[in-house]
Amino acid sequence: MLKESNRYGIVKHKVCTDPNLSVQAKGLYSILCCYANKNRICWPSISKLADDCGSSQSSVKRWIKELKSYKYIKRIGNKLTIL
Repeated sequence: MLKESNRYGIVKHKVCTDPNLSVQAKGLYSILCCYANKNRICWPSISKLADDCGSSQSSVKRWIKELKSYKYIKRIGNKLTIL
């Protein structure tokens, strides 16, 4: 548990200030950044992301789709790459 409480991530300013992106998608992007390794790749489960966001899995899937549509992330298999 200690390791998880010390997580941090680098969030691109462009994502934070994009007026086309929902606040929820921006929040999810921030959480994904906290899971990313040095190559900006992460693989948390949808269930874990939903728990972290305090939201449903269907909402998380919708926000992932939104982030993908604006090319802020891409999915390769079960891994997400933060662009």
